[in-house]
Amino acid sequence: MIRLIPFELQKIWRKKSFLLAVAVLLVIHVFLLWYTTLPREDQNSLSSYKALTKELAGKSEQEKGAYLRRWKEQVDGVCFVQSILLLQGWDKEMGNALAEQELAKNPGVFEAYYETYRTGEYLWFTSSLEQEQRLAEEIWEEWEQVSGYGRYLTSIQEQKEELGGISIFGGGKKDSYSARNLEKSAADYRGLTEENIRFTPAKTITVAMDGLWVRLLLFLALLLLVGNLITEEKEKGLFLITRSTRLGISHSLGAKLSALLASCLVLTAVFYGVGLLFAGGSAGWFDFSARLQSAACCLQSCLDIPLGAYLLLSVATQAAVFFGIGSLLVLLALLFELSVLPYLAGVLLAGASMLLYGLIPAGSPLAAVKYLNPAGLLGTEQLYGGYLNFNVLGFPRSRLGMALFLLAVLVAAGVAGSLLVFASKRGLHARRLKISLKLPFSPHGSLFLHESYKLLVTGRGLFLLLVFAVLLGGKNIRNSYYPSVGEQYYRDLMETLEGELNEEKERLLLAERQRYEEAFQKCSQIEELLEKGEISEDMAEELMREQNMILSFYPSFERAEAQYQKISEEGGAFVYDTGYRYFLGIWGEDFFVDLLLLVVGVILAVSGMISMEYQQGAWYLLGASRTGKRWILWMKSLVSVLAVLPLALTPLACRFWSISRIYPMKSFSASAWCLWQEPGILGQMPIGFWLVIFVLSQLGAAVLAALIVLGLSLWLKKQDKTVFFALVVLGVPLVLKLLGFEAAKWLSLYPLYGWTGMV
Repeated sequence: MIRLIPFELQKIWRKKSFLLAVAVLLVIHVFLLWYTTLPREDQNSLSSYKALTKELAGKSEQEKGAYLRRWKEQVDGVCFVQSILLLQGWDKEMGNALAEQELAKNPGVFEAYYETYRTGEYLWFTSSLEQEQRLAEEIWEEWEQVSGYGRYLTSIQEQKEELGGISIFGGGKKDSYSARNLEKSAADYRGLTEENIRFTPAKTITVAMDGLWVRLLLFLALLLLVGNLITEEKEKGLFLITRSTRLGISHSLGAKLSALLASCLVLTAVFYGVGLLFAGGSAGWFDFSARLQSAACCLQSCLDIPLGAYLLLSVATQAAVFFGIGSLLVLLALLFELSVLPYLAGVLLAGASMLLYGLIPAGSPLAAVKYLNPAGLLGTEQLYGGYLNFNVLGFPRSRLGMALFLLAVLVAAGVAGSLLVFASKRGLHARRLKISLKLPFSPHGSLFLHESYKLLVTGRGLFLLLVFAVLLGGKNIRNSYYPSVGEQYYRDLMETLEGELNEEKERLLLAERQRYEEAFQKCSQIEELLEKGEISEDMAEELMREQNMILSFYPSFERAEAQYQKISEEGGAFVYDTGYRYFLGIWGEDFFVDLLLLVVGVILAVSGMISMEYQQGAWYLLGASRTGKRWILWMKSLVSVLAVLPLALTPLACRFWSISRIYPMKSFSASAWCLWQEPGILGQMPIGFWLVIFVLSQLGAAVLAALIVLGLSLWLKKQDKTVFFALVVLGVPLVLKLLGFEAAKWLSLYPLYGWTGMV
């Protein structure tokens, strides 16, 4: 049998279709890893975690605690300053009164962190105060949990001793489940200490090991394995030959199951290995030799193993689960004559398991059903990183022990059942499911409709375009914008000023200017009194605090004053420009991610538009037709361009909607000088003109991408080669730019797509 195993492995892994399918699944896995970790409202960028991890590297646990405490205190102090300024910005008695109350409750905090807030030096790892605060709170919570691990262990032992003396647990009640659970928990944790606990942020581990999609992708790969091992050979009738040989029954199926096990191990290790490389490279590496409880996500585990062993155990366990499911699918594939039934049964098993895992609450009496099913067994982050006992007839039973026992039963049942059916079943042949579906056909002579059908339906372009439209639209809708205190002041001021300049608006600006000049003068007077010794430092700080509150809005006022000076000299109108700056990419994130998604969607949707004619040999007929090859190529180009235009419009519409909710965009006829501070004829053009040029340039980039893909398809004549070379030409420069190679953007479509952010 051992000599048959390499032969069975070769039948799987030397098949190009299987390798291509696995490669596609792996590309989807990498894409989802990248896409789901993009910065959004409730999630910081992985680069922030990487910078923090690098900063903590080489520090002792005491040094880590001191560093994180200093960082957290500064972030809290700066947030306090912002909240006080926000209250003061109301310019109402209630706001001032609330601000005074907060200042009285936290004496000295405003003065200590105001300068840090003003200079922006509080941004250590992120690009905004909201992101910095979210990251600091997350990491500080993890640090508190890990640094308090000793207290956690002590509390488990103390809880057992204290509750053991209460009457409900003591005396004649010592045989209750609660008492037994306390005894078991204390015994499981008794041998653990704080030794080798070295704090590490948990982000890398959670990104690498958590994720529903990677298990779904591995399940799809498992279906491919079973199909190649069993279903295909049944359809070809090869089992009629192998079963007739000496030891053909046990050795043949044993080799197939061994190949299935080896393939499950390889696929699981590859997928999670890629995830670990991505997470480590993006969010920072951790110490593999540190104890498992060094990461807050695994703090409740009672296992005394390093993080590296946890990763190996997780991969091995998931591979075993997939092998157990695969052996059951092998059993069903041998049992059923209809080829599609094992796959349907597998999908139903996976769906039911996920429903049970998702719908049953963790504290429910049915918790055992929630966790002891395939979906629960695959959750190794809780299996090895958590701790849970089930109530089985009044006795606590470890989730880990029951899960491993159930896994052994699953594997044994699948293997034994497969061998038994293979040995006893007489007819081992298969047939495909044939569905006769007749659709009405309406003859037409429209080449445009014919090519549209080939692109959108035959080439699955409609499905691909919809998928990438959802990705692009969802990304831009999820973008969140948090106006600062200064921005809120600027918005209120500009909404009052918006439009043509008049005497009332001029008086308002001059009054604001006068208020700031008075604040500057008072600051100078306070400094002079302090230098002369006429007031103490405490009194000077108290006097300066009120003036600093006023001056904190001065940079925002300068933006409005710059528009006033320009309008006074050359004419024009005031415009609230923040929304336009974000929409055009002058501020905020660039458009590299959007362009990359757009390019990949265009490539996948359009790559077969011309190559399909070569691969089917249709050009020999079409070239001799009345319309001719040239006219057909023009029509294919027109259909492709029209198909990608809605995809390119999707991020524009979603971005405009998400931005305009926070920063209203009006005054399209106003001069665009306020956006780029550009004098001359270009600066005098209306904002609406530049918006039209911007939209047309982004649509033009999509059109150019489609035409490049069509040109490659015409040249290479094969869809797979077209996809590969198109990704190299259009996608690789964008990926290089995202990896930090700035010069690569000049080799891409970005100068056309995102030129507004480069002006």
